[in-house]
Amino acid sequence: MKKTVYVLTALVMAASMLLAACGGATTAPTAAPVATDAVAQPATDTPAPAAPAATEAPTAVPSPTIPAPVLTGGEGCDPAATQVTWFVGLGSGTHPEDIVLEKAWVEKYNKSQKAACVILNVVANTGSNSYDALRAMVAGGNAPDIVGPVGKAGRASFQGGWADIKPLADKAGFDLSKYDPALLEFTKDEGVLVGVPFALFPSFIYYNKKLFDEAKLPYPPHKVGEMYNGKPWDLANFQDLAMKLTVDKSGNDATNASFDPKSVTQFGYFEQWTDARGVAALFGGAMPYDPANPKEAIIPASYAAAWKWYYEGIWKYHFMPNADYQNSDQFNKGNLFASGNVAMSHVHTWYLGSFDLSKMSWDIAIMPSVNGKITAKLHGDTFAIMKDSKRQDVAFKVMSAMVVDPDLYAIYGGMPAVLADRPAFFAAYDTKAAPNKIDWKVAEAMANYPDVPNHEAWLPNLAKANPLLGAFRTLMDQTPDLNIDDAIAKLKADLTAAYQAAP
Repeated sequence: MKKTVYVLTALVMAASMLLAACGGATTAPTAAPVATDAVAQPATDTPAPAAPAATEAPTAVPSPTIPAPVLTGGEGCDPAATQVTWFVGLGSGTHPEDIVLEKAWVEKYNKSQKAACVILNVVANTGSNSYDALRAMVAGGNAPDIVGPVGKAGRASFQGGWADIKPLADKAGFDLSKYDPALLEFTKDEGVLVGVPFALFPSFIYYNKKLFDEAKLPYPPHKVGEMYNGKPWDLANFQDLAMKLTVDKSGNDATNASFDPKSVTQFGYFEQWTDARGVAALFGGAMPYDPANPKEAIIPASYAAAWKWYYEGIWKYHFMPNADYQNSDQFNKGNLFASGNVAMSHVHTWYLGSFDLSKMSWDIAIMPSVNGKITAKLHGDTFAIMKDSKRQDVAFKVMSAMVVDPDLYAIYGGMPAVLADRPAFFAAYDTKAAPNKIDWKVAEAMANYPDVPNHEAWLPNLAKANPLLGAFRTLMDQTPDLNIDDAIAKLKADLTAAYQAAP
């Protein structure tokens, strides 16, 4: 899932390891490099030196601060099996407890069949370490076969480097029709299906039931089409509710003329842990560049409208916190919903690991409609096959087993794309959330309203564009007298300069 990065390093190479680990296998796996004390180069400059021949895999030398890569040796493999390297590092899966479970999965899979010998290669995703490692492997002609779990943001850093899954699925007789067409569309990058839907992280409204009860207000809707207080669950009704749930130290809510925005003790709403594109996704999916001319930035009308609504929500209507409130002890220094002082927060399922599910009285609700349409920004991980893989057919055999395996869902915490696997997934969270009874149908429903194009999709010169978009949200959060139209115009100019400087 939901979190982002982007210093090629010189490689310290050593000779021959693991060749005998899977006797008869096609190609010896390559250990991914990690940062060394060698002089770093910009990530877009000349690639690192090529790796040695396939029979002499390099040994990575760890830096003092970055864990060494983990490379399995083909345990349980049939001697004639084709080696398939599985690279982990562009998303979740690099924590020590995850690696133990990943190793166990690999050994189990290798013993279960004779066609493939899976070699696990885990590189710590500290800073740009794992991204640099994968770039070096590709540049050296030693691209791994499968990469994952990886989401839109991770794949975007290697745009154009992923195999089209559709012909591989057709050849293998893998039925893609069992997946929701919207999810298949979401798993496309620039029109190419680069994976099979696997772990989904839909977004929705987390709400604090205690704060609603104190205000004697009904809980927000759980079903698409439900009314709220006799009115449609649209942006106007939602904002009115958020203002009523924003309270100052004297007990006045934000609809009261006596409300003091400088002494807020409770906010009605917060857009948690996202950048300016994520904020804009509430108003629909869009793209801040012209595909016909990717050197030119555009600001979609939906982006501009969303940003103006967001900015006024902070500084005019005061139902969302500014940067000072966000970073205060009272609001838990950035993890605002967990503070217990925010009534509603928009964030993804991966947030379930970020607060005490049993301590707070909470539930989840659907997103409001904007201009008659619901959009719930979506994150989703899959396993992708690299275009440079020399064993794509066998890699697809492995990948097609990975995307339906409950053991892997359990490691990464994403909602299963396969409907039949969801009850067990949610049952595990029921135990953690007790005595709360969470309406998980909300999460399932919101997965059907993704932002397309996605807010984490590729951009020209992503490494420069993403920080600009992050800084733009910070600017809105920090600046009370901002001319928002001028700020948007400047962002457009800055994005255009970044796109034009793209390598």
